[in-house]
Amino acid sequence: MTWAQRPVPVDDNAAMSLSVPASALSIQRNDVLLALTFAVVQPTAVLLASTMVPAGARQWFAATAIPLGVEGLALVLWRSRPLLCQALVWSAEVVTSLVVPVGFIASGYGQVVVSFGIGMRFPPRRTVAVLAALALSSAAVDVWRNPPEQWQSGIVSALVKLALYLLPVLGGAALASSRRYERSRQELLRREHERQLEVTLIQERRRLAGELHDVAAHHLAGIVVQAAALERLIDRDPQSARQTAQQLRSQAKETLSGLRSVVGLLRSDEDGQASAPGLRDLPELVASTRALGVDIELLDGGLLGGEPGEAASVRAPGGTPAEAPADTPALPPQAETALFRVAQQAISNALQHAPGAPITVEVERAAAALELCVLNDPARMPPADPGGGGTGLTVMRERADAVGGSLQAGPVAGGGWRVRLVLPLAQQAQEEDA
Repeated sequence: MTWAQRPVPVDDNAAMSLSVPASALSIQRNDVLLALTFAVVQPTAVLLASTMVPAGARQWFAATAIPLGVEGLALVLWRSRPLLCQALVWSAEVVTSLVVPVGFIASGYGQVVVSFGIGMRFPPRRTVAVLAALALSSAAVDVWRNPPEQWQSGIVSALVKLALYLLPVLGGAALASSRRYERSRQELLRREHERQLEVTLIQERRRLAGELHDVAAHHLAGIVVQAAALERLIDRDPQSARQTAQQLRSQAKETLSGLRSVVGLLRSDEDGQASAPGLRDLPELVASTRALGVDIELLDGGLLGGEPGEAASVRAPGGTPAEAPADTPALPPQAETALFRVAQQAISNALQHAPGAPITVEVERAAAALELCVLNDPARMPPADPGGGGTGLTVMRERADAVGGSLQAGPVAGGGWRVRLVLPLAQQAQEEDA
């Protein structure tokens, strides 16, 4: 049969079965089986019922098997051409009402199927109005053919046909609405998943961009400072220039190592928090900056092992981090990393925009927060690169916002610059203070 080789596409809204078949071919096959079943069962039922009809009306009653068989065959179109199917089924019902003997009512059940399909495909309000008109017009034929004294039969016929026409429409509309809701829900879930994925990717890109900027900017700022010193010393003091060149080489190696660590973070599945720098690494950061010949001081108020009011002891760059004192403020790992990176970026900005200026890094514990302040005096010499795109400040603010902190950056009286970061302490530390 040719229908098996040429499947037609089927709209999702026209998929009228409770379980959607896997392909258009299987959908057509099911429709053909349904139509053949009705085309056989309905005429057979009529022929069997005609044996109980008086002999004079038996042949006319049996003749209704023909339009009812046609009605069954028309159901092959109930999914693909529902309006044409409805016209054929309604015509078969009218012919059945005209052929059946007076005093009898005969009707097929194909209308149940086609009404269900129309209810799934079309808006319910107009569908109900049209089908109600078709049902009443079909019932009017029964009323017209029956004697006036059998008006009860006409009412029964009208009610039966209204039920056959309208109730399946409501079922089809309900199922279609349920499917539309499910599709909408799946679409919303898909969009929400894509949105969350996009937000996650943006956050990860910003984090990695900030990490790359912080690692590279600090070391590159040191390289710029040493290169400027090398340029001044190369003719005047060759020995000092040689030492500066060695420091420049060491700084370049540290830059390369930092960039490799960022690349390793990109390739790793871990979040990198285990090896991320924190509060205890501030002395080493200050020491590595001082090794560049920068006048820098770290005041920690005893939080990092120094005496209150004195500069914290610093270790040589690359040294092993010391154990934190027992009263070191408890910060979440992300907050510790943010504090270190902000201090690193603030120092880099001072080296770039205020070369030769003394720098003070101060860490102070408040009641429920930890404050970091990086202050530099006015520049003692013209900066090598006075420009700047403001990326450093943007990254610092993003880091502060990500851990619930606040950051202020701006000029101070006398021409210097101050960066102030306030981070909330961990809940456990606040409870201990209380």
